Amino acid sequence: MTLDINATAVGTLHFLPDWQRADEGAIVRGRDVSIDFAPERLTGCRRNWRGAEVWDIEAIVKFHPRGELARGSLLERIYTGGVLTGLTPKRLDLSVPSDTTKIELWFHNFAEIGGRCDVWDSRFGENYWVDVTGPNPVDLRDPVRYREGAIPSPNFVNVLSHSAVKRNVFPAPPSGSPVGKDLRTSLNVQTWVQNVAFAKEVWLDLHVFDRDGNRIEAATFPLRWEGSAGGEGDLFRFDGEVYRGVTATPGSVSPRPNAWLVQYRLYYAVEGQIHTDAVLHQLELPDDAVT
Repeated sequence: MTLDINATAVGTLHFLPDWQRADEGAIVRGRDVSIDFAPERLTGCRRNWRGAEVWDIEAIVKFHPRGELARGSLLERIYTGGVLTGLTPKRLDLSVPSDTTKIELWFHNFAEIGGRCDVWDSRFGENYWVDVTGPNPVDLRDPVRYREGAIPSPNFVNVLSHSAVKRNVFPAPPSGSPVGKDLRTSLNVQTWVQNVAFAKEVWLDLHVFDRDGNRIEAATFPLRWEGSAGGEGDLFRFDGEVYRGVTATPGSVSPRPNAWLVQYRLYYAVEGQIHTDAVLHQLELPDDAVT
């Protein structure tokens, strides 16, 4: 079956006042989804402190079946003289992973200054569910396996942000574009861990796949301590190269498989136990031909 969907189309989920909802366009795996939320749906935590707005509304989005979580604010901040004096609605745009079959989402209105305040829009705890269409997901031959004995503990360890980038690092001449290729894939992951003891280790098990779902790289990388964080936690980060692809100079080529997907699991060892957020994280990359 061929989908009659414009390649640049973005499906939009409208959450309207009076608890109404409308979907616009198809939600397609591998493309973006836009979330449009009316703040009137949640009005329980509207706090103002010394002239500043100190509340927020965020969307929490879960991509099934893998369980990847994404979240982001649904409000644009307006500053006057350096003070946050206004908030206006904005859409949240997210990329739908190419293995997604359903999207689950809910909304959180909260404030922390002046005492904790939390209000939820979750369809009375059932959350909102959206079907995803598009080409069949790629079947990965050897996904990163869950380490036996690791304890699912998202309250002990979780990912704050991550990104993967493929770059051509071949030196460019003083003027013009590079005449060769040296493709490097780098990963940046920032995590939060519960600081229950001084001695601790944080690492990730990582695989890289080509577009056909074949594993082309496997490695384990330690994360370095970056600093203390709120909630009696510590920040750890990995920022480095995870795969070296094709290299090419005039008259010479060293071919390597095209890196299309970076997949990893996160682990945290402390006091004799190994904890994990239990999420199989994935990030897609552009093809070599367009890098």
